[in-house]
Amino acid sequence: MHDTVAAAKRSIEQVHEWIQTIFTGDAAASEAALQQLMPLFAEDFSMVTTAGQIASRSQVEQMFRRGAGGRPGLVMEVAEMEAVWRSGAHIAMRYQETHRLNGVATSRRSVVLLTCAESAVRWNYLHETALG
Repeated sequence: MHDTVAAAKRSIEQVHEWIQTIFTGDAAASEAALQQLMPLFAEDFSMVTTAGQIASRSQVEQMFRRGAGGRPGLVMEVAEMEAVWRSGAHIAMRYQETHRLNGVATSRRSVVLLTCAESAVRWNYLHETALG
């Protein structure tokens, strides 16, 4: 039987590793990470940013492209991952994400809606809330 919680946790960790590489890598590394990352987002993926804006999949991709290589030294960490809802292959995961750059740490709590199939985990929706 497919363990949706374990698959979801692995996906959250992998996605954030690729995002960190996009923001910290050279042009080739950033592009390679982006090519790995974007297929994980469903075609109708959307997210609510920490600023409360709604972003489509294409807007998220453009944000990554604009920011590629622009945050050398950034370290991203995910913690406190837990399933908050499950139904078959579908799962909602809550986690805390922390960014550390130039001695400053910022955190957000996120909820992501995922579909976990045997072959891949698909990101359907993400909602981020900045932590003071």
